Amino acid sequence: MSTPPFSYAEACAYLDSFVNFERSVPNQRERATGSSAGGSFDLTRVRELAKNLGDPQDAFPVVHIAGTKGKGSTCAFCAAILKAAGLRVGVYTSPHLEDLRERITLDGVMIPQARFAELLFEMRPALDAMRARPSGRRPTYFEAVTHLGFQYFKTEHVDVAVVEVGLGGRLDATNIVKPAVCGITHVGYDHMAILGNTLAEIAGEKAGILKAGVPGFVAPQVPEAEAAIEKTARDAQAPLEWLARSYRLELLDNPAPGRLLPRVQARLLPNSGNTALAEATLSLAGRFQADNWALAVRLAQSVYRKIKGAELPAAAIAQGSSAVVWPGRLEEIPSTGPRQGKPPLILDGAHTGASVELVLSELKRELPERPLIALFSCAKDKDLPSMLEALKRHVSGVVFTHSGNPRSVEPAQLAERWKEASGQVAPAHSELKEALDAADQLAGNKGVLVAVGSLFLVGGLKGLLNKPQNR
Repeated sequence: MSTPPFSYAEACAYLDSFVNFERSVPNQRERATGSSAGGSFDLTRVRELAKNLGDPQDAFPVVHIAGTKGKGSTCAFCAAILKAAGLRVGVYTSPHLEDLRERITLDGVMIPQARFAELLFEMRPALDAMRARPSGRRPTYFEAVTHLGFQYFKTEHVDVAVVEVGLGGRLDATNIVKPAVCGITHVGYDHMAILGNTLAEIAGEKAGILKAGVPGFVAPQVPEAEAAIEKTARDAQAPLEWLARSYRLELLDNPAPGRLLPRVQARLLPNSGNTALAEATLSLAGRFQADNWALAVRLAQSVYRKIKGAELPAAAIAQGSSAVVWPGRLEEIPSTGPRQGKPPLILDGAHTGASVELVLSELKRELPERPLIALFSCAKDKDLPSMLEALKRHVSGVVFTHSGNPRSVEPAQLAERWKEASGQVAPAHSELKEALDAADQLAGNKGVLVAVGSLFLVGGLKGLLNKPQNR
């Protein structure tokens, strides 16, 4: 009798036995050498594992998306538009908020638990064989999940997969795909210990997904990042379209009934004319989402043309753009159930100085009369000073907490850094529920509570609010 397949719980426990850089920060030696218990930061073992599994990533066209801000939102817009056009669309993103299966979806539905466990069970011989070798050849947690996603998309015969880079680009595990089209969202400072300390270095790593002859579409960039992307593309012989050079966006705020924040009606027009290339009312809040949407539109148009040999219908753009659901991005939590009688709560996974600034300035623009209270946590490898500066500029109060991820900075340390930066004393609570209660009290009847600094914080809050005793 053959060994029975994993249960889903057993599959998750097996994955947890792999080195997981989402839950640990590389130490000084690992930063200097690019190596760890999981091996060096290169694609050798990733390609070896893919070959042992039959190279599933080659079985479908791929839209490959890198960047610092807006990768996930761009993936969500692109996938929703292509689905509205009638394609069968797989999406691979990271990290997840509450459920690991959020990373692997098909037409907006998470991979079933049984299928997840079955595929990992089938992959186990190849994974275990590599884990028995020297440390430099051992797959990591992210690499194993990435290959599982590729296997799922192959067996489900997707028409196209939208794949988000995990970290960087050039050496990311997803960079073994042969993309039909590539996209680069806004590049900023993040993961400096691994990607480099200048925007040029970081942008060069992000642009490492560009391939010879494969169209690349690039969102607006600061000059330093733009120059680095241009050089990388030139070296790779990858044709580029710069959205800021070719198009302009026209935006109009539309009130959204029952919501604090309006939705944006966006039109993408060529710089040389007034006939819109695309237009839609975006279901994701925030004017900054328009840049992500425009990039997603151009990616979807390009890959659809490759797959179908026809132009992407305008109706699909409008329908998909208005139907996108992407949790943790200016996500408004209803004042019902556990939030009955509590201040409005907005969740956003912004975790760089630039993205926190963007989120908070957007909220102040839309809610000028409402004081903002921040519930904040961040990982140890993030640029804390720049995020604290953004908080200083925009919030009336802050409560520090722990996201639940081992990489999270201790709340007391955050409060001490805040005192040094602002001269103000702020409460710090390791328990998330205590922190949320303190932030609610600080916000009172007039304030708006915004959780920022970490996607893990957003996931922890969603899990807390969804617990049965909190309903």
